[in-house]
Amino acid sequence: MKNRGITTSKIKNNAPAIPVLVWVGFFAGVPLVFVLVISFLTRDSLGIIVLEFSTENYRRIFEPVYLKIFFNSFLLAGLTGVVTLVIGYPVAYITSKLKGRQRTLTIGLIMLPFWISSLLRTYGWRILLDYKGIINNILTGLGITNEPVTMLGTFAASLVGTAYMLIPFMIIAVFNSVDKLDRSLLEASYDLGAGKLKTFRNITLRLTLPGIAGGFTLVFIPALGLFFISDILGGGQTVYLGNKINELIGRGRNKPLAAAMSVAMVLFITLVIYIYTKVSKEEVGGLL
Repeated sequence: MKNRGITTSKIKNNAPAIPVLVWVGFFAGVPLVFVLVISFLTRDSLGIIVLEFSTENYRRIFEPVYLKIFFNSFLLAGLTGVVTLVIGYPVAYITSKLKGRQRTLTIGLIMLPFWISSLLRTYGWRILLDYKGIINNILTGLGITNEPVTMLGTFAASLVGTAYMLIPFMIIAVFNSVDKLDRSLLEASYDLGAGKLKTFRNITLRLTLPGIAGGFTLVFIPALGLFFISDILGGGQTVYLGNKINELIGRGRNKPLAAAMSVAMVLFITLVIYIYTKVSKEEVGGLL
């Protein structure tokens, strides 16, 4: 009877979450299952899906040309996480020390880009990085370079655009972690003779590691699929997962292979989330 009462109490407490779970399960779970099924099918010469079971699509993923695409995508996503962390951590740390209106205004400015179309912002970077764009005009005008520098159509341009698009996620994640710091621990560290650098390394950095891991995850995952940025800024010179999947669905007329690549990407993202969860739990557990 006691166990039944506990079970009934749990059901009542979790009842409000049931509609949300059903909603997410239907609109997220069903499409994923649909993609998974398609990934094991084949296509005919016209690109029409044939109901014939096959694992050929998954075997093709391990071909050198597709492995290179995965490598390029993971490299871009990983470097985006590093760049946003290097720039975003100081911004988040300084913002956490602000008070009142200054803090509110700063957070508002950090979130402001989300109010503008991401496509429009990407074209804004194209104007800046163009061969005859603003940056090259400044460089040549100041005599830093004798002629314009080619910036569009490069890996660096794609990295700049992706990092700019996703850096607010890193800043907010780290800010939430820094803002919850127990300042008494920092004061205790100073009282025991530790300098600012040692205190930051041993206390601040360790306590904010879950925020860093969360920010890296929030940046890494979408960086794998922002194909329009590499199309606009990278000129399609380097092919990434998002670009290839988009191409296979459209011009390539090979939805089963596109579905297999999507499933592989989802599995890798799941692994990243698992690692983030483990890092967060171990770090918090080690500090308690």
